[in-house]
Amino acid sequence: MVIGKRSNATHLQAANLSPFDLWGHNGWCNQEVAGESHYLPALEKVLRVGGKGLDEFETTALLVPEPANRHDPNAVAVLVQHETVGYLPRKDAARYQALLSHLAASGFVARVPCRVWGGRVTDHDYDRAGRVAMTERFRASVTLALAEPHLCLPVNTAPQAPHVVLPQGGAIQVSGEEHHLAEIKPLLRAEGESYAYATLHEVNDSSGRAVKQIVEVRLDGNRVGQLTPKMSGELLPAIRHLDGMGYLAAARAKLKGNHLKAEVTLYCVRAHELPHDWPGPIGHALPDVQTVQRSGALTGGDSSPAGPAVVDHAPIPPRPTRIRFVVPPGWPPAPEGWEPPPGWRPDPSWPKAPDGWSFWVAE
Repeated sequence: MVIGKRSNATHLQAANLSPFDLWGHNGWCNQEVAGESHYLPALEKVLRVGGKGLDEFETTALLVPEPANRHDPNAVAVLVQHETVGYLPRKDAARYQALLSHLAASGFVARVPCRVWGGRVTDHDYDRAGRVAMTERFRASVTLALAEPHLCLPVNTAPQAPHVVLPQGGAIQVSGEEHHLAEIKPLLRAEGESYAYATLHEVNDSSGRAVKQIVEVRLDGNRVGQLTPKMSGELLPAIRHLDGMGYLAAARAKLKGNHLKAEVTLYCVRAHELPHDWPGPIGHALPDVQTVQRSGALTGGDSSPAGPAVVDHAPIPPRPTRIRFVVPPGWPPAPEGWEPPPGWRPDPSWPKAPDGWSFWVAE
């Protein structure tokens, strides 16, 4: 497998795009990555393996399409910590190529959870004389958490009002969907399931003897059901906390069904499961990616990364003459001679540059 200039181009392409955390997966890394044996130095660097023990950890990976790849125009490189560590298998790459290419054209690069395993193992081998010899080799593998293409993106746009998406968690069943099929049907897909942004609202329920506060679930501003009083109590503290900050509470919702019957299930953490510093810094919402869903890019047919809060970076200043770009502390090193193009912004997961940092210095 030939890398070199193509690998450098892949890294630059990823650096110029904003990460988007794909939806639909359950966090289980069961998607194999091909070609790790060609990238063992990079994997060893990623793992920083010491001694002879095995090592593994969970992180995130970027999926970068390579339409100019001379071996396969559908090739999709897998980058971990800015290192190419393999590719999606050829058949899988063909299935995801349209989705990833549309994301790239919209200014995004797909980000997914991944598991990296590696270490030095001892094998039996034969020397030139035919004698059994013990050899030590470094081996590694990478697996990804990746849903089916049609589940990777929400079918609707993010709420237009300031909002925070609750972190992904266990399933919470919505009730009363049978009364709102007309509102749900436009977001259903031919595959029978899809994901969408839902917003959560505190309302009064006076249907019983006493008035109760429950959570109403809406899709694109339309009521599609509610949570039971008991389950509402699991989310109301978070909804009230965000409301006090001037934000809507949103969540990932899975829609299943057809024109006859549909159900809605939320996937978000309960209030008591949120970290102490939640919601942390709140940046601007990512731009709309709904056009990717409706373009047929997910299936190749005609049918229509909430991760952590992001840091809102200011654009990098334009390059003056006779100076070079300087990377701030905590950012990955830039390839030799690389300069940020106009309007480029750093990865939201990188730390903010120190106040007054000089991005350009005289040569």
